[in-house]
Amino acid sequence: MTNREFGFMPQMNTIDAAMEAKNFIEPRLENRGAVIMTSLDVKGAFDTASWQSILYGLKELNCPRNLYNLSKGHFSHRTAVMTTNNVRVEKRITKGCLQGLCYGPGFWNVLYNSLLNLVLTGHSKAIAFADDLMILTRGDSGVEAENYTNLEMRKIQEWAINNKITFNETKSKVMLMTRRKRKEKKEIDIYVNNKTLQQVNNLKYLSIIFDSKLLFRDHINYIEEQCPKLLFSLSRSAKITWGLKHEALKTIYTGGILPLLQ
Repeated sequence: MTNREFGFMPQMNTIDAAMEAKNFIEPRLENRGAVIMTSLDVKGAFDTASWQSILYGLKELNCPRNLYNLSKGHFSHRTAVMTTNNVRVEKRITKGCLQGLCYGPGFWNVLYNSLLNLVLTGHSKAIAFADDLMILTRGDSGVEAENYTNLEMRKIQEWAINNKITFNETKSKVMLMTRRKRKEKKEIDIYVNNKTLQQVNNLKYLSIIFDSKLLFRDHINYIEEQCPKLLFSLSRSAKITWGLKHEALKTIYTGGILPLLQ
């Protein structure tokens, strides 16, 4: 399995994925180059996972025969039934990884493994956390990074067609990152499904706001706005004569405020 999938993997979390992105972007910006960050949204995500692609992925990963046959049997002859009043509707199911079941995340990672192992140019890296996919492409200039990004998008779209996955171009976003001060083209055209993706000045990925210069000022400002709201809500419950006990307040603080600051 690829090491660029950080979701549903042991000893990995969102911080690891964010640091992988930062370590790819920062050296290029320090050398006055450019990086294009493309966030791709999957329509339906887990509900659209192709069983045929998952079984093919299991074969590619040399899955033991007994587990492969168990998976194949599980995907065979499945139906969904809805009954209301005197009407009963039954439909055959041919796709989907249920997130509430223990095997769902594993099957999704098997499906995404082939995407993350696509042979991209040496200018790009694909990073995923579950279905949250990020494509990072670097270049000496924004124009060069734009050309390489569109080249990668064609490869990714071909994979999507082969695996019956659709990327939602209306929710996918792209951002040009650079610290160069010279005047040059700032608008970029990145295409998915033959449509131009929305270009933004900051992009939220895994609860972290990346800005166009990788300074994280937008993220700090966001945290600065959110913390007083949480503290105010907490203080209203922390009265001397009534309210939550100290242990409960500490649990809320540890679970609600500290993760926001970190």
